[in-house]
Amino acid sequence: MVLLDNREVKKGWQALKDSVCAMFTKHGAQIRSARRWDERRLAYAINHQLRGTYLLLYFDSDTQQLSHIRRDLDYAEPVMRYLTMTCDVVPEAAFQPEEAFDESQVRVETSADRRAEVASEVPTGRPRRGAAAEPVEETSDEEAGEDQGESVGADASGDDGNDEDEE
Repeated sequence: MVLLDNREVKKGWQALKDSVCAMFTKHGAQIRSARRWDERRLAYAINHQLRGTYLLLYFDSDTQQLSHIRRDLDYAEPVMRYLTMTCDVVPEAAFQPEEAFDESQVRVETSADRRAEVASEVPTGRPRRGAAAEPVEETSDEEAGEDQGESVGADASGDDGNDEDEE
């Protein structure tokens, strides 16, 4: 499975697919099936991209050549990630004709686009995270004494209101 950059997919799917397959055949691999799997949003940004298209490849190759194929995939700009695994049986669905799709409908979403989108979604009535809170109105000691009435004077004199202590 090869994860491809949607900017390159948008330029032309068939040419990109052929160039990736050429990386395999260049080292003696025999492609059994190569088809577009899906275009998805990624869990995290890879090369500042948040979307990618998966190319699912089934191929036969000598194990000695896998390191050469991996090196080519590592240095290929349209390839963002890849995964090679052994597969004993190729599923029948891999041999079905590839579904046609419109390359112009492929979405390219960068991490900068996403940050701008998130920033524009912050409601204006609520402060942003890390913003200063509204100041709290403070009252003076005199105003506080007026609100509490006589209890301020009783506390100051030391009289707790118990008559039992006085003899």
